[in-house]
Amino acid sequence: MQTTKASNRYAQALFEIAIENNIIDEVMVDLKLVSDMIQHESELADLIKNPTINKTTKKTIFEKILSNKTNRTTINFLSMVISKNREIYLLDIINKFGELYNKHNNIVIAHIISAEPMGEDLKTKIKEKINNAGSVYIEEKIDKNLLGGFIIKTGDLQYDASVRKKINNAKRAFKL
Repeated sequence: MQTTKASNRYAQALFEIAIENNIIDEVMVDLKLVSDMIQHESELADLIKNPTINKTTKKTIFEKILSNKTNRTTINFLSMVISKNREIYLLDIINKFGELYNKHNNIVIAHIISAEPMGEDLKTKIKEKINNAGSVYIEEKIDKNLLGGFIIKTGDLQYDASVRKKINNAKRAFKL
């Protein structure tokens, strides 16, 4: 996935339009749908990446696919992105919009990597520690290489309580 300053600007512009028209939740749902379609439909991903297909054809295809499923503002935005030859950045624009949406709604996404699946009581405690003023969504990933413990990533912060990290710290301490 490519990222550019333009992706930030496009996401910010759509976010401001969505807030102004009071359709921010609808646009977020629409963009999730578009993102899922691009990630799971290889033909659509190929269409976006192919520079030999003209803009009009791409716009028409998006219009036909999304006309009954999404808000008109979303379709107009996608059409504008395609007309500006920025469709290859579409997934990044959607991700940036999601970040703005989460920040606006005080939602924190916590990526937890653990050696074993975590229990609901532990997840609840982690949610409370991370953000007791808003919502916390946990995306869990299992990594058997950790040996035990977990790693929590939220935004730019990371808390590593894995056994692997503790072993590496002990090794480093004894090398002194």
